[in-house]
Amino acid sequence: MTYVVLIPFFIIFIIFFICSKPDLYTHQHEASTIKALDNFNANFKAIEDLEIENNYKTSNTHIYNSK
Repeated sequence: MTYVVLIPFFIIFIIFFICSKPDLYTHQHEASTIKALDNFNANFKAIEDLEIENNYKTSNTHIYNSK
């Protein structure tokens, strides 16, 4: 008698598990992507605000300061 009840329960549970698993990963990945993009934008803004003179010449093997 218990197998008659357990078999449909596990079938429904497996179907629920298969249908809900991809949805969980989507939201987690989306949140991490937004966090990484915000971090990149903040770092890029900080680099843009720096006043650096680009007085460098390059060759095949070295970078030379022209000052």
